[in-house]
Amino acid sequence: ALAEAQREHESARAAHEAQVAQRNVEVDDFSTAYHQRDPKALVGYSTMVLERSDYPEGFPQEFRVAYVPESKELVVDYEIPGPDVVPKITEVRYVKTKNTLEEKPRKVAEIKDIYQDLVAAIALRTCHELFEADQGQHLAVIAFNGFVQTVDPSTGRDIRPCLISLRVARERFQGIDLNRADKKVCLRNLGAQVSPGPYEVQ
Repeated sequence: ALAEAQREHESARAAHEAQVAQRNVEVDDFSTAYHQRDPKALVGYSTMVLERSDYPEGFPQEFRVAYVPESKELVVDYEIPGPDVVPKITEVRYVKTKNTLEEKPRKVAEIKDIYQDLVAAIALRTCHELFEADQGQHLAVIAFNGFVQTVDPSTGRDIRPCLISLRVARERFQGIDLNRADKKVCLRNLGAQVSPGPYEVQ
């Protein structure tokens, strides 16, 4: 029984070591392809960066990525959450005399401002994360297009309007201090095309 257990242990260890060796080969091959600016490797690497980006629950984080080797441009079509992601209630208070909970609704103007700020933040954050993670300096330009999945109230059909489109070069983007910049002004300075009414999903 002891000999049989030892054989099983050695077999399991050998299988594990083989898996580790295979994984190391795959990682080395992927690293080589990335440093050689292979388009598939760059798309795969950028996809991993975006997949690891931490967002609150309710954010779709669906996207498509493409790489243009000639211009070293990464194109990102990114799904932005709809306006419903902004809470309509700003606070809930317990009224002891009535033994009830009273909700304080958020003003529509405030909801619109928050959503517009959210759209801008996702665009800038995505570009920042991709440029920051690009250790091989293979991305010269990022083109970001932010879409939202919604329903056209006039037809009842599904639509996917683009709320923001930004194309920015690495050098220009890295000259921005995102901690201090006003997002809306920053995007306007970068020449971004932004919906005049993102809350209305125009």
